[in-house]
Amino acid sequence: MSALFYVWDATQHNPETTISTLEQAEYFATHPQDIGFTENLKNWLIEVEGIVTDPELAENFDEEIIQFFSNVKGFFNFSTNVFVIEYIQEKSKYLYKILVDTLRKHNLVAFDAKYYVFFSRDRIFPDQENIEQMLDAVRAVTKEQLLQFKAIPENGNKLTIFAKEWLDLNKEKLKIKEVYKKNQFNEVNNNYRVFNSHIYEDILILCINKKNILAYEKIGLSSYIQVTPNKAIRIYRLHYIDDYTLQYLPSIHGVKGEPSHFNDPEQLQHVLQQVYDFLIYDEEKHKDLETLNQWLNHGDEKEYITGLGAISRLVLAKYVNDPLYNQLVQEALPYVNRNRFFKNMTLEQFHERLEKEIKDILGE
Repeated sequence: MSALFYVWDATQHNPETTISTLEQAEYFATHPQDIGFTENLKNWLIEVEGIVTDPELAENFDEEIIQFFSNVKGFFNFSTNVFVIEYIQEKSKYLYKILVDTLRKHNLVAFDAKYYVFFSRDRIFPDQENIEQMLDAVRAVTKEQLLQFKAIPENGNKLTIFAKEWLDLNKEKLKIKEVYKKNQFNEVNNNYRVFNSHIYEDILILCINKKNILAYEKIGLSSYIQVTPNKAIRIYRLHYIDDYTLQYLPSIHGVKGEPSHFNDPEQLQHVLQQVYDFLIYDEEKHKDLETLNQWLNHGDEKEYITGLGAISRLVLAKYVNDPLYNQLVQEALPYVNRNRFFKNMTLEQFHERLEKEIKDILGE
């Protein structure tokens, strides 16, 4: 069923009929009249716009919702008398709540085509009691509540934004700052963890891309070792979250996992506390090239480096003259193949790519 939400003024649209069945509601919703909006409908849109564009409530709506309900007077020129919302009401529980609460306040009616529900000031059918209880349970979320872990972001987009805000909140302790870095990958001002003049790191906290699951799936970290003013070794590492546990000790956690949905702010806080603790541990491993090479090429962290990242760590081993470099090369191909994009890379292709990376970055 289409995710369409129809709103109209029943005192204008077939006022001689009192809607008593879902079939009637669906018919009137899908058969508008060319007589335009009533003042009630216009005033309702203006009130919804005021709520959606309130900066204090921004955490409850994504950019698409805010754009849709900005400058609602542009809708007033519509010739028909039924206002139709498509899909976006599905993106925010709080938006759905305010749509229903405000339209009932303005003596309007609505029909939800997806869930087959009719709303009016006095009646909701079917199952009025349960629907009203569900709507009453929805509360607005503020940024302060999120940062104090008293609430959970509304959706995946908000969860992604919250991760960036959380990193920014902890930037001093995590040594994150906006700096200019130039290498063969980019030349930009960016937020990096800067450990010293030639070692820095980029952090991404990534959400799972699955419908109806709100969770962080993994953290991606790129370690940069600046070898010349214009070139750097970049080693990408990926740590998954299994249930609510960040994986960074392979013998205990493993290397693959599936996150669980955040049902409680404490679960969100628990995951991010583990991320914080790991980043403090990660900082110690980046204190100098020898320590970093030992961790990435001989320690637990190499289990979280696959694909081209496994080749990049060999370039680091070459750069620091690791005495076990040849042994590392001999055992590296399975790590490369562990990445689904490079699962078919052959031994010959692996050696060609390694030689190319060493030549391009180290000039050897």
